[in-house]
Amino acid sequence: MSPAFNLINQYHKRIFHLIIIFCTAIFLLVLIVIFSPLKVLPAQSPIEHRLDGNITVTVLGFVDNKSLTVSVEPEIPVKVVWKNTLIPFIQQLEVRPEGLLKASSNYSVNVGLKNLYGSNSISKINLQTESLPNVISASPPTNKQNVPSDSEIEFTMNKSYNAASYDFLAEPDFFYEIRQEGPKIFIKPTKRLLQGQIYKIYLLLRLANSDFELLYSGGFSVISPLTLTTSAPVNGAQTVLKQSSLKLTFDKAVEKQTWSKSFDIDPKTEGKFSWEDGKTVVFTPTSPWLTNTTFLIKILSNFLEGADGSRLNSDVLINFKTAGPVSVINFSPGGGLVGLNSEIRVTFNQPVEALSGQEKYSVSPSITGSFRWEGNTLIFKPQGLSLLTTYKVSIATGIKSIGGEDSVEAYSRTFTTTSERTRTIGYSVRGRPLYASYFGVGPKKILLVGTLHGIESNTGVLLSSWINYLRANQPSIGSDRTFIVVSYANPDGKAANNRFNSNGVDLNRNWGSSTWQSLSYWNTSSIPNGGGTTPFSEPETQALRNLMLAERPSRVITYHAAINTVIGGSIADAFADWYSAQTGYPKASGGEETFGYPVTGTFEEWANENGMMTILVELASAYSSEYDRNLPALKGLLTLSM
Repeated sequence: MSPAFNLINQYHKRIFHLIIIFCTAIFLLVLIVIFSPLKVLPAQSPIEHRLDGNITVTVLGFVDNKSLTVSVEPEIPVKVVWKNTLIPFIQQLEVRPEGLLKASSNYSVNVGLKNLYGSNSISKINLQTESLPNVISASPPTNKQNVPSDSEIEFTMNKSYNAASYDFLAEPDFFYEIRQEGPKIFIKPTKRLLQGQIYKIYLLLRLANSDFELLYSGGFSVISPLTLTTSAPVNGAQTVLKQSSLKLTFDKAVEKQTWSKSFDIDPKTEGKFSWEDGKTVVFTPTSPWLTNTTFLIKILSNFLEGADGSRLNSDVLINFKTAGPVSVINFSPGGGLVGLNSEIRVTFNQPVEALSGQEKYSVSPSITGSFRWEGNTLIFKPQGLSLLTTYKVSIATGIKSIGGEDSVEAYSRTFTTTSERTRTIGYSVRGRPLYASYFGVGPKKILLVGTLHGIESNTGVLLSSWINYLRANQPSIGSDRTFIVVSYANPDGKAANNRFNSNGVDLNRNWGSSTWQSLSYWNTSSIPNGGGTTPFSEPETQALRNLMLAERPSRVITYHAAINTVIGGSIADAFADWYSAQTGYPKASGGEETFGYPVTGTFEEWANENGMMTILVELASAYSSEYDRNLPALKGLLTLSM
């Protein structure tokens, strides 16, 4: 055997020995691993664990995979995944949270395992999570004004997580789509935001335990809507002149290139647009509008934009009707009890040629007067209307229209004038007027007088109530009679709450009857000059005397208070009996027998001596008007035979 062969043979033996030794070592190592307790080695983790980070542990030994237990404190849902390695007895376990961990929090992961021989190994891994991600910018930013209604909301984060789930809230709520692109979160409204609305918004991060973390709160206001402020003609206008233009004014400047698509008119009408300024547009028809036609204007919100990006909240609809034939829409006065100074007014539905309107106007019975116009209203001012007269006002056809069609229909209206009129018959010592109210136009006149004594103003209230009755019931006044009412014959005494006038004279002792004297009496006192210096020395009695002499009333009643009686005498006894029967006031003779003191120079005495049948009614109360008690007698005067 050669030396070279021996050398090779020795080399092979050494290699064989080395293989035997290596295999023996491996076998022994396997035996050691199999029979040794399992070792759980946590992987190196950052000081602040990512919120979406997995927890990885390395296990040395042969593991009974079915024995694995994993729990996390605080409890969250997790998914456990085994990862194989090249070395059979070295395995990796990955604990994957199903969602994000809570920021700046401590978690414990407990891993329990058994080897093939049932030996337990429990390991606890502690970790601390990183801080919450921050929103470093938001668009629109907080408190932003005039945000366009089609804006998208964008948040930029300082950290991004692939597994993150974000929630978005808004007040008021709206529908949206959300998407994430790296550190950016986009909120896209599915419809335009409400214009003029203030929104509050919140961005939240959903965690693995179903809690939320608030990342952002803020708000913004959306631009105010484009609004039509005025239109001429206004919506619903009637009798629009055919020569008119359409003028529309918005609250802000309009993007003019969007206008033509947004404007529609039905029926179709050719015309041109002109802009007075950025806010006001005028449409002028090429030819006059069709008369007696309803037009509908539409301004479409889908197309029209403001210069600031705003839009109409909804389509704007405007309708108007052009003038048709001239017609009368109002006559005044009408009915009855029309005042003698009333104007006659005729209102047309549209502007008319003034001269044409005046030529077609007539009134019967004919009266003179003057014309004037207020807008579409023809006003005729009569020089004087007659009492209790029925007038007929007529408007003939053919009145010429300015912006529509000439009238084709005649109109007429009647009214009846009142019998009421008021005269100033004189003035008091202090210049206060004495008024006489007249009702009726007949020759038989009935005069009623109250408050000759100023402290007896309840008698004036009684007669004022009777005036109201006559005013409302004029048709019941017979054609043969006229009522004359002087409610307050002593206005100075009424104002001072004094029996006498401002000269200290008792106005019911100042009449030039057969018993007149300057000295008068009242209660237990004598009143020097109470009857005046001469008969009719006072302006108040002069006014009443002149009234009676001019009118020569057939019946006269004076009202006083408060003895509860009716006094006639002379030619008025039967009249006093009638009034007493109607009212229940006892009849008395009058004079000192009734009053307890001498009574001289009275209104009633003078009137009866001058052939005017006169009674005095003393109310039972110094305060009440006793209207209801006296009403049967007052109404009886309407038909009393005279």
